[in-house]
Amino acid sequence: MFRLASALLCLALLCLALPAPAPAPAQEAGPAADCILPAPPTAALIEELVDWIGAETAYDIAPTRADPPAVTFCAQGEVIDYEGADLLVEPDLRAAYDLSDRRIFLVLPWDPGNPRDVSALLHELIHDVQLRNRSWDCPQQPEWEAYKLQARWLTQRGIDPGFDWLVIFLRARCPRDIHP
Repeated sequence: MFRLASALLCLALLCLALPAPAPAPAQEAGPAADCILPAPPTAALIEELVDWIGAETAYDIAPTRADPPAVTFCAQGEVIDYEGADLLVEPDLRAAYDLSDRRIFLVLPWDPGNPRDVSALLHELIHDVQLRNRSWDCPQQPEWEAYKLQARWLTQRGIDPGFDWLVIFLRARCPRDIHP
């Protein structure tokens, strides 16, 4: 159980390889500005992203398209229930996928008009599709493919992903069982 929990935490930490979002435009200070949450991603946006995954991979997207994961927002510094354990939302975390609840956490601020924010949602939808289509040797293994697809989506929109590929490669590897 501990091994699974630590592997899932590692999976969440892989999201730290995402570049920081572009700074949000300055907003007028006041209590109302702090209370406004963005609308959740529309069904049309989720469908568009899942269809893109289907066009770019050989995965069967029908299950995710018919029943997409729930999407909720969280804030930096918040502790969320992730895979049955507490996870502190660190400043560099942009999104996380909780397989046990089939839930995507999007970290605020999140803007459907910002391609980097949308790519974080895409990345987590990729995990839902991946995990509904095949089994993996370890929980972090799907990350390499998810980042490669996310980078392709950003590049198709003329955006340099800016990912640290060495960090992603090292974190996406399954632990080796090495004995002397």
